[in-house]
Amino acid sequence: MGVIRYDITEEAFREQSLPQSELSILTGMDSSSYLITDAEKKALAIRAFSHPTSEAWWQMDERLGASFKKIRLAWLGPRFTLVPARLYNGDARQTMLADLTDLKASDTILADPIPELGAYLLYALDQEKLSEWRRAFVGCRFYHGLTPMLHELAQYTRRLGRAQMYAYLRDGFIYLIAIERDRLLFCNAFSCHSAKDYLYYVLLAYEQCGWKPAQVPLKIFGEILPATEVFNLFYRYVRDLGFLQLKENSMMGPQAKQHEVHLFYDLLSLQHYH
Repeated sequence: MGVIRYDITEEAFREQSLPQSELSILTGMDSSSYLITDAEKKALAIRAFSHPTSEAWWQMDERLGASFKKIRLAWLGPRFTLVPARLYNGDARQTMLADLTDLKASDTILADPIPELGAYLLYALDQEKLSEWRRAFVGCRFYHGLTPMLHELAQYTRRLGRAQMYAYLRDGFIYLIAIERDRLLFCNAFSCHSAKDYLYYVLLAYEQCGWKPAQVPLKIFGEILPATEVFNLFYRYVRDLGFLQLKENSMMGPQAKQHEVHLFYDLLSLQHYH
């Protein structure tokens, strides 16, 4: 499988213009990526890097210490669940999530509304880590990494007018999402150690939805490239397989356009969100 780490800087990038720019950061257990856009929403820089779990990665990149007009910060972790909006109780967030995953005393439970799907996304995050980020990125808007993607995928599915399966690959995990009309049928994260693991969980998601891989398209995005073992396995079993792209690709500059746009779908979704 092609695991991608990239560093893209457009010619229009100017450090002195950062106070008028927007910063969107997606961070997980041991990797982070970010997108800087100008006042016209044009991409100026995209960077992704691996780091130890405990490292203060935001201190290792001088760009991230600058002032920005707006900052979005999203945490991508597998400890989450989705609750129908009609059943959501803010006072019971911890109980709702504790029934599905192990929680630590240091965890705080956050919730993002996803009105397009009539749901709330509940997720656990270490309170100290969250406090560090809020001190480092004062005034940032904070989300789970899936929240802006679910927002975009719900709209994309509605435009297509048919059921879709989505697979997002990052850091050895596959996040599988199934949407039919305005209904979220499946959303879960699985750790994968081999190419066959990725295929197994894709077929499992189809089975859970009562769908057949020969009938419902699979759109993939994230850290996956054509002609890799994972892609070839998907291609053997899914009739309608393709890479996912945002419709607004005009924001990408000449350097970014040399890369597959689906690699940046997570960051672009975050940048578009609120």
